[in-house]
Amino acid sequence: MLLFISIITGAVFLLIGVPIAFALLAIPSIYLSFDAIAPFLIVPQRMLGSINSFPLMAVPFFVLMGQAMNSGGITDRIFKFADSLVGHLRGGLGHVNVMASLLMSGMSGSAVADASGLGQVEIDAMVKRGYGRPFSAAITAASATIGPIIPPSIPLVIYGTITSTSISQLLLAGIIPGVLMGLGLMAVTTVTAIKHGFPIEPKANLKQIADSFIKAFPALMTPVILIGGILSGVFTPTEASAVAAIYAIIIALFVYKTLNLKGLYKVLLDSAHVIGTIFFIIGAAAVFSWLFTRLNVPQKMALMLQNTFSAKWVMLLLVNGFILIVGCFLEANAGLIFTAPLLFPVMTQIGVDPVHFGVILVMNLMIGLITPPVGINMYVVTKIAKINVVQFCKAILPFAVILITVLLMITFIPNFSLLLPKLMFR
Repeated sequence: MLLFISIITGAVFLLIGVPIAFALLAIPSIYLSFDAIAPFLIVPQRMLGSINSFPLMAVPFFVLMGQAMNSGGITDRIFKFADSLVGHLRGGLGHVNVMASLLMSGMSGSAVADASGLGQVEIDAMVKRGYGRPFSAAITAASATIGPIIPPSIPLVIYGTITSTSISQLLLAGIIPGVLMGLGLMAVTTVTAIKHGFPIEPKANLKQIADSFIKAFPALMTPVILIGGILSGVFTPTEASAVAAIYAIIIALFVYKTLNLKGLYKVLLDSAHVIGTIFFIIGAAAVFSWLFTRLNVPQKMALMLQNTFSAKWVMLLLVNGFILIVGCFLEANAGLIFTAPLLFPVMTQIGVDPVHFGVILVMNLMIGLITPPVGINMYVVTKIAKINVVQFCKAILPFAVILITVLLMITFIPNFSLLLPKLMFR
């Protein structure tokens, strides 16, 4: 009963706008105030202990890399290269939008960074060429969800740290699901383009493709360095993130020359703000997770589900539905930190591979970024496109349906996420 009251209090804090970290901290704080199962000193100890992690140090470097890429004018070059490849297809700029996100996802690791960085370029270009603002906003928000699935991925690093799952395997596991998401979004774009008669752009010749590739080449090498270093054993994922961040800064400063020292200071400052927020949430969630573990909540939940639903596929559907609902109300990293400790023991107990579950969990929460009421990508693109949320919700519906379809494919066909990790590590 006391735990229930504590959770309800935390939920009320969230509803009235209290920051997620403080709302999460409220739950164990209230519980410990009335039931001294441990000294109150456990709160700061668990907070500091949770962020004192070498694998978790990949997160600041991935954030820094994404900030440097977005601030260094690299998004324009990625967009132009994608345009030269698929801009001639029916509904070309919609496909360019998806392709640019696939390419950019190998650099930023963040859906919001893709939506805000690429979004301005993509939406402006699409509106100028006759695409409707709601459609332009919807495809931009939907394609940006690919960012944290394909490596580098900040949410997958956080999940791996929380659950002690191999981060190298998690990063590889996201590649095929990310590509499937992109193909699904391009299929919806094609159908919509035929239905509404979207324009067809002239096909780029080999010289134009080569020119755009050369200009984008230094940026495109970022994921090659990252993944190549990890697979070859030269770097750990944390070391690879640091090398990739330094590389991103170097090419922005000295190759593209779109970033100066003053701009670099702003990049570092913006990165520090984002990192501080993420780590504070992680620390708060660690105390919340400790309380649930101490009270055996995950084990009791697993036993209850197994006694109620014997079929594994039913439990997977229920868990997917639960995470989708959580994603509608919590920011992605907060939702991840809230759900991973709770559901991870349940999933492993019914035989779901930890790497497979990591991809399922993160993809669920990415879909939450494009759904009301708290979809951050939704608010980012509606502001850029100058449309309201109702217009966006109508336009995003077919894209949300295809993303959920891909999610179910990944859920029930584990090899989509486990094939590459098995080939490389197992």
